[in-house]
Amino acid sequence: MPQVSIIIPTHNRAGLLAETIESASQAGSEVEVIVVDDASTDDTAEICRKLPNLRYLRLARNSGVAVARNTGVLASSAEFTAFLDDDDLRLPGTIDPQIQILKAEPDVALVYGRVLMGDSRRVPTGQVLPPSCPQGDVFWELLASNFILTNSVVARRQSLITAGLFRARYSPAEDWDLWLRMSAHSPFKAVEDAVAIYRSANPASGQATSDHVTMFREILNVQATAMRSARARGANAAKRSEIRRRLREMIYNVLIYEAGCGLAEGNKVLARNELLFALRVCPFRTPAFWWLLRSAVSRQRSATWNREPQQRVCGD
Repeated sequence: MPQVSIIIPTHNRAGLLAETIESASQAGSEVEVIVVDDASTDDTAEICRKLPNLRYLRLARNSGVAVARNTGVLASSAEFTAFLDDDDLRLPGTIDPQIQILKAEPDVALVYGRVLMGDSRRVPTGQVLPPSCPQGDVFWELLASNFILTNSVVARRQSLITAGLFRARYSPAEDWDLWLRMSAHSPFKAVEDAVAIYRSANPASGQATSDHVTMFREILNVQATAMRSARARGANAAKRSEIRRRLREMIYNVLIYEAGCGLAEGNKVLARNELLFALRVCPFRTPAFWWLLRSAVSRQRSATWNREPQQRVCGD
């Protein structure tokens, strides 16, 4: 019997999937690779049938990544579970050290690691996330921001099921929601090494802006839900307020940065959408906000924007 089941949800990524599956098969000494096809209409099924030592499951209709992952977990046979998106890569031999930690420390529910950020061809760019790896009781640190990338996770299968698995209504922040529910009751551990390569999406567009706003809206919903949990209600008001402020400040900083990049590229639709949501998230507006807003409503292209991430302070 395998030690770990690696769940790969996929939808219409036939051109990238084979390399992803190969990386999963080389990630550990005793792995079970499960591909959950979320009703793809391309050559995904044909590609999977040609590959050895692979379990292929197909959903009858497109249901989203949360349902696909849950299907894989429930169909798996190993004690431990890992996740890998269909366009990303697991690095060779990186799962075994995570399993060793879980075996040595029965109270630990999940072990995560760092991830190399890659370009559209999955070539590492030099950026590694997260910058630091909190361990132990990570609930409050995790409630301020999600520093755990799903492709780096190895968790106890039973811990995932006991927590209720992924909740699709919080997509695309369903992973953070699950980690919060698990960390409220169990400690997490981390390995400091990079364990996967994350494929970055193509440059932002008007559609990407819509997805950005949707993502941040669900992130705020996840935090609000977690704040109502018994674990969070036990904290004093000052601590809860500080956690909310930290998340909103992070979201505001990203939105201001993305708005500036949109203006530099001449995309005022992107910039306006980002700025409007930034205003809702963080009404305490900075000089950068007003400068970008004037640029977004003027006819002049803002090519002088500093593309380095901007650090701003947001009021509670």
